[in-house]
Amino acid sequence: MLLLEKILKPFRRRSAEDNVFAKINRQLLFMQSEPLSLGVECEFGIVNRETCLPAPLGLDIVRAAKHPGVQHELYQHMIEITTDVCKNAQEAEIHLNDRLSRITPQLGAHNAMLVGAGVLPLLKQSQVAPTETARYQQLRETRQELYRRFTTLGMHIHIGMKDTQSCIRYHNFYMRFLPHLLALSASSPFEEGRDTGFASMRPAVTESMPIGGMPYQFENWQEYKSLVRAMTRSGSISDLKDMWWDIRPCPRYGTLEIRICDQPATIAEAAAITAFVHCLGHWFAEHQGWLDDMPRPASWRMRENKWRAMRYGLDADIVADDFGDVRPLREDISQWIDRLEPFFEKLGYQQYRDTLLGILSHGNSAERQRRALATEGNFKAVYAHAAAELAAGHPLWDQPEAAAAEPEEPQVVELAEIKPYQYPHYLAQGYGLWLF
Repeated sequence: MLLLEKILKPFRRRSAEDNVFAKINRQLLFMQSEPLSLGVECEFGIVNRETCLPAPLGLDIVRAAKHPGVQHELYQHMIEITTDVCKNAQEAEIHLNDRLSRITPQLGAHNAMLVGAGVLPLLKQSQVAPTETARYQQLRETRQELYRRFTTLGMHIHIGMKDTQSCIRYHNFYMRFLPHLLALSASSPFEEGRDTGFASMRPAVTESMPIGGMPYQFENWQEYKSLVRAMTRSGSISDLKDMWWDIRPCPRYGTLEIRICDQPATIAEAAAITAFVHCLGHWFAEHQGWLDDMPRPASWRMRENKWRAMRYGLDADIVADDFGDVRPLREDISQWIDRLEPFFEKLGYQQYRDTLLGILSHGNSAERQRRALATEGNFKAVYAHAAAELAAGHPLWDQPEAAAAEPEEPQVVELAEIKPYQYPHYLAQGYGLWLF
């Protein structure tokens, strides 16, 4: 029997590799979608209102909501909402608010609240419990200790593409705006009760993996496919979901998925950033030559600008050219908003433009969280302010202390005390892309 196993083992390994390669080839088939249609995914944390500890209620809430746009996440204190395919940012905002309305009524009985932030300020790895699916088990085995850091929360925006070449060109175009989108959405300045000094600490988690973080620029779809196949053959990936880039093609839905954003504190900000992305797409549709006329940014500059947006948020000075000249990121965003004004008008996005200008003037969520902490001197105020903003639906620019109260002494809850829950993986809905 042992001899037979030795003989069969290479064939079984080859068969498994062939199956993975065949799956990847199927996933690379590009399904055409309506050009510049939209889909949005938002992730939120569920915490106890008194202690601010993560509340493992996500699975119960998903079952009670009974809606494909309300889904579980890697850990039981996390929950995701997704839109259907939308024509514009207004429709996406309606869908997101609808999904939230199915969640919030269930929180009161558990004395829980929902928080939008890239990282929950007080969360410790020992306090969370995983959601068990075959996919998550495989991720945990591969990532080992790093897996426990993936308690971050983000927003993903899908843009419909008519064909593969359009997808690659828009991919290269939007890569230049990753720092802008990260700075506007930055909401993760704290980690385990400490100020990290960063506006957005969340991207540091995905950057810890070679298949995550800053993607590559491509000349054409064939170059992208060749990279995917080489990564598959090497064992780096076994599924397109393994590509945890800040922006990535999604052939299955015929979209380009922008994944750089922290989870904004409010639906108004999520919709405004989506509108900004949408206007950029419409502008590029009419200015395709811009990509060819502008020199391709050097890799070091792309990585440097992302890091500066992580570190300084809207106060970053980004590197404007490969010679090393810099300019304020806040100024660059403002100039692009001015450039996009005809599209804000055409699409009826004036309110979203005003929200973007409000973020530039009054601060992103990271700045508002720091103000709440400085005002009250405790993290309960940070949680309360974030929850109040999400409930209000828009930033509370002038109320950093909203609903603040003195926190109770945090409890120590170890992972062993919370049992993993076996839960089937959800089916695709709209642009809700396989979860990962």
